[in-house]
Amino acid sequence: MTAGLPSAVAEPAAWGGPGWGPTAPEVTEAGLDDGTALTELVQLLRRRQSHPDEGLITRAFEAASRAHAEQRRKSGEPYFVHPVRVAHSIAQLGLDSASVAAGLLHDAVEDSEITVFELTEQFGREVANIVDGVTKLGKVPYLSRATQQAESFRKMLLAMSRDIRVLMVKLLDRLDNMRTLQHMATDKRERISRETMQIYAPLANRLGLEGVRRELQDLSFRYLEPVSFAAVRKDISGVLSRHPGQPDLALEGLQRSFDGRSPPPSARPDFGGAESSSMDWREHGGVVTVRATLRTPYRVHRRREATGRTLELSDIVTFQVITDDRAACYAALGLLHAHFQPVPGRFRDYIALPRPNHYRGLHTSVVGREGGRVEIQIRSRAMDDVAQRGIAAAWKDGSHPGGEAEHLAWLRGLMDWQRDVSDPNEFIEAVKADLFADEIYVFTPGGDVHTFPKDSTPIDFAFAIHTDVGMHCSGARVNGQAVPLRYHLRQGDTVEIITNPNHGPRPEWMTMCVTSRAKTKIRQHLRQQEREHLREVGRSLVEQLLTGRGLSLSDYESRGWVVEQGEELGLPREARDIDGIYAAVGAGQVEAEALARALANRDGVPQVPPEDIGDGNLLSRVFRRVARARGRDGKGTALGATPTAPIEVTRNRVTAPGGGRATVELSPCCSPVPGDPLTGVFEAGRGISAHVEGCPEALDMLSERRVFLVWEPGLALERPVTVEVRTGNMVGLLAEMSRAFSGNGVNIKQANCRSFANGDRAINTFHASVSTRAQLERLMAELKGIDGVLGVERVFTQGSGIYPRPL
Repeated sequence: MTAGLPSAVAEPAAWGGPGWGPTAPEVTEAGLDDGTALTELVQLLRRRQSHPDEGLITRAFEAASRAHAEQRRKSGEPYFVHPVRVAHSIAQLGLDSASVAAGLLHDAVEDSEITVFELTEQFGREVANIVDGVTKLGKVPYLSRATQQAESFRKMLLAMSRDIRVLMVKLLDRLDNMRTLQHMATDKRERISRETMQIYAPLANRLGLEGVRRELQDLSFRYLEPVSFAAVRKDISGVLSRHPGQPDLALEGLQRSFDGRSPPPSARPDFGGAESSSMDWREHGGVVTVRATLRTPYRVHRRREATGRTLELSDIVTFQVITDDRAACYAALGLLHAHFQPVPGRFRDYIALPRPNHYRGLHTSVVGREGGRVEIQIRSRAMDDVAQRGIAAAWKDGSHPGGEAEHLAWLRGLMDWQRDVSDPNEFIEAVKADLFADEIYVFTPGGDVHTFPKDSTPIDFAFAIHTDVGMHCSGARVNGQAVPLRYHLRQGDTVEIITNPNHGPRPEWMTMCVTSRAKTKIRQHLRQQEREHLREVGRSLVEQLLTGRGLSLSDYESRGWVVEQGEELGLPREARDIDGIYAAVGAGQVEAEALARALANRDGVPQVPPEDIGDGNLLSRVFRRVARARGRDGKGTALGATPTAPIEVTRNRVTAPGGGRATVELSPCCSPVPGDPLTGVFEAGRGISAHVEGCPEALDMLSERRVFLVWEPGLALERPVTVEVRTGNMVGLLAEMSRAFSGNGVNIKQANCRSFANGDRAINTFHASVSTRAQLERLMAELKGIDGVLGVERVFTQGSGIYPRPL
């Protein structure tokens, strides 16, 4: 017992005390040989269960003993000691006989010749399924160590979704391994401790296994930060030494509140002459137990990091008041607040709003008799059982309740989105993020409560309500006020989602949302959009090549010829459907010319000449592209002026309804306007970019393939343009130019006017938006007709001195 603590204080198991979790049993090699270990295990089961299956336990014990007969641990003790200790811990939590048998056999499949099929035959499907869920995947040569671990973890979680006992056995297996970790190499200790801290301790918290979580965290902390661990233990001992009798006084003061005695006057707050509660708790309140608990070094370390202040006794010792029922909890709270001054802002009602792991209780802080703060947790006996044993409290008399995993909202969410994640490392990182997150409670307009990680946004809320709501989320109202989608939800917010069927997820949502469910659904949608974009680009390229030779791609699709080319093009089996083939073309994995040539050859059409499909040596291809971009070939003849089968630039191809990527991107460098002559460039993996003919950036992309483009007749799109007007420096000229813009229906976004030549001349740069080239031409013609205007140019790359193009 640590110095300075009252006898009622429970020390953490990691300090050698009993703690709240399962204690480490003494299992020796002699006890395994003479049968003492089995006898003690059966006796423990008899105390925990009214009708344990002793035959099952005996058979499992003997089978596990044979499986591990020749094996030794790093410590030198028989390996079988470990499964027996795990089984003891399972029995201490009060789980059923099948779980205890699985604990004995949990390493048998992995470390011996026993198979899951043999376990099913000898011990039944229930035991075999738990053992199989805990067993790691076999070594797969092509997977890295990290991927191997991630896949094993995914396998365990999937098994856990069917039977939560899989995770409970795994947690107690990890707990026993952590208790003996000192025998491992330093690098392995650090790796295992980090994995325990990041995954298994949070999982224990999610199941409400408080004692297991505390010990896992403390043991991990000891190996990950040994200097900090030692320093925190020293500081805790120092605080307790400075206040040797204060925990006893606080414990006595709390107990006095419930034994019918009045509190000392100094301990009671002054309520304007009103007397404190006159309730006789012994008559009306039932039996109350008051105890004190010592926080673990890791919890104290985290608390000090969060507050940044010097340790106080309230950071180290907490007090629990255990009552008969829920009503008595609230009565005890009122009585304590009548006897002691409550600390403002420190009350939490986890009975009305339970934590996700089903923890319930009332938390408050009061000022103790000596003036120090006292932290109190008030729970009923049933609530206290859940607080200590978590989900294991559902096992009544050692019987498995079944379906308990369905009551864990976080597990339902995990199983819902994990199917959409193919990358195991991405999956495990998402699980870590979910497990570590601090949580807030928010409400729907109907009053339903939802739990989210801290910093969640309305996007997370929308996807939690339903995937379709998330997919079409366009706005949100919080507490009746409109908020942006990047708004961080706060405790107690009431959230309403506004949907629009024409809206869809956008890439920036990935940086705005927090929950793994939302991120996974958004990522899946964006990947599907990208695939559709590449498919459209790939099909357009192939269709252009074939149409130019008088061939029909649609005809080849109906005959099934396109799909049949998948294997010949070297695509993987899963990408050999028609969409996969076109997407591969759009991504640059397959040359459009190669697919077009293969289809044309099969149809008996002569091979497409190199100069038409882009083959030939690099120098000739460069020369042709430069000549085409300038509009002339080496003989001065117009080249590419009338392409045979251009891709039509339509509104849908450049705007991508629903938030996806456009098939044709109108390049910002020259900002094409409907009516401008176009030069298209295909960039592998990005798609087709449209440039105004002669754009320098298009000329720079000589290594990419040119694509012929033409505007859809009558198309009007609002497009940004820059117009530069050179004028004399005259009064009223700017107003005249502004009237010309408004008269032609052109909106000025920004204007910049500056004089030069000793103030006699001015350059006026207007950033505006027009719908067609014809509208721009009318505007520029009117500007040229204004008295005092010396010149009008449409500027593509402002300030370059190279590329102003007058019309």
